Amino acid sequence: MKLLKRLLQTAGPLNWILLASIGAGLLATTLQVSLLWAGFTALFRRVPQLWWLLLIFALVGGFARFFEQYLGHLAAFKILAHLRNRVYQQIMRLAPAKLDHARSSDVLKLLTEDIDQIEIFYAHTLAPVVIAVVVSLGFVVFFGLIQPLFGVIALIAYVLIGMVVPLVSQRQFGELSNQLNHADLDEQRLMVDAVTGKLELQQYQAVDQHLHRLRVTGQHFWRLDRQKNGRQTRAGVTMQLILVLSLAAVIAVVKLTDAPLVAALVFPFTFGRVLALGNLPGSLGGGLLAARHVFDLLDEQPLVTNTGTAPLRTINHFQLANVNFAYPQRPDTPILNQTNLAVQRGERVGLIGPSGAGKSTIMKLVMRWYVAQSGQVQVNGDLVDTYKLDRLRGPIAYVPQNAQLFSGTLRENLTLRDPLITDARIREVLNWVELAPTIAGLPEQLDTVVTRSAPVLSAGEVQRLELARALVRNSSLLILDEPTSNLDVLNEALILKTVKQHYTGTVVLITHRRSSLALCDRVLKLDHGRLVPFEP
Repeated sequence: MKLLKRLLQTAGPLNWILLASIGAGLLATTLQVSLLWAGFTALFRRVPQLWWLLLIFALVGGFARFFEQYLGHLAAFKILAHLRNRVYQQIMRLAPAKLDHARSSDVLKLLTEDIDQIEIFYAHTLAPVVIAVVVSLGFVVFFGLIQPLFGVIALIAYVLIGMVVPLVSQRQFGELSNQLNHADLDEQRLMVDAVTGKLELQQYQAVDQHLHRLRVTGQHFWRLDRQKNGRQTRAGVTMQLILVLSLAAVIAVVKLTDAPLVAALVFPFTFGRVLALGNLPGSLGGGLLAARHVFDLLDEQPLVTNTGTAPLRTINHFQLANVNFAYPQRPDTPILNQTNLAVQRGERVGLIGPSGAGKSTIMKLVMRWYVAQSGQVQVNGDLVDTYKLDRLRGPIAYVPQNAQLFSGTLRENLTLRDPLITDARIREVLNWVELAPTIAGLPEQLDTVVTRSAPVLSAGEVQRLELARALVRNSSLLILDEPTSNLDVLNEALILKTVKQHYTGTVVLITHRRSSLALCDRVLKLDHGRLVPFEP
């Protein structure tokens, strides 16, 4: 009930449109049955002006049916647009920590498929359920006034089809919907990995293995979906059987009493709204599960609160003092244990250690992606939480291990649409990373549109473009997070030479390649959560 209440609260003022859709649906159903009653009556007796009445019923009923569907979908799509905006804003609030661990396929599924499934509730559940309940009660009273036994038969049939069958089906579909959701998520993850990691799969000769996993996962999803369809079919057959039996009972009553035959002829046509309820558990289960995922995300609180007020223009020094940290996803697995680090302005410090040791975590604490469980993280002698997040991160240039290429022009990728960065500055930095000749040879040069699927540049050039993006703006701290791990020796040497010759601020190089450490003034090794001097 809490979930349904929240879905209605999310609709807000649009509930009035949904209410209008319900009203139009009630009118359409009433006129449909009235049209059938009048039509069958006209077959057995001559009633003056009845054909005009039939025409009016048909026209008004058709328009009412149209407005029921139009208003229901209008409200649903407006609500979905509102939800997408809220989810996107929430992801921005939770970033970067949320995106640091969430898979892109999971986020994409939440923004697209999960929100799309919520449309089932607003457009295909709420109004049909209310309409079915109201018209069923009305028909029970109507048939009961004609013949009490009619009313009893209608009541039993409506309850069995509209309540008992859906409730039994819901119990069967509950766990199956969860399994389908997990199977769908696994298939999407593998599909995204196959597309985005195509080069890596080819390099490690793992294409066939990955495609086999994708086929197995797809077959598992297909089996679950077939099982779901089978249960829906059985539920549909059960409802049709109940309808046939109830119709037989009504015909028997007509034969045994003086009840009008027209009532028996109209009776099966009153089940349209109720029969639709029997199909809801299969589709609504996935919609409610998707709504729960969306609301769980909207209720999630950021790991870092932006309560600081102090300004910050330049990072002169920073330090970690007795810092202990474990990721929220793995609270029982400490990453940092009484970690200490002090870096002065202009230093070039290397952090080395095995993958997963926590090298990147140290700098993420400085950037306030996360908050340490204990100890202090300071910048310029003040705790990092005294600064506004945008002011703290503003003087920091961060180059991740996997270069990010956004859909847009090369200029937009370099400037991130910062109007203060001039073309002269861009050309200067491109000369540093030796990309100027390559970009000058492109038809549109800096206005060349690039995408992840059509990057235009090679992998090494994209990594150099990432470095250029960091160098093109003024910063006092440059964090290089495994920038050369996926590069050949020539590109590695070029990146290190560029930083050494042209960057005058503080540099922190995170790497597991010893060849990269020539850039550094001192090197520290992360050993069991603690930093110790590295001895080659």
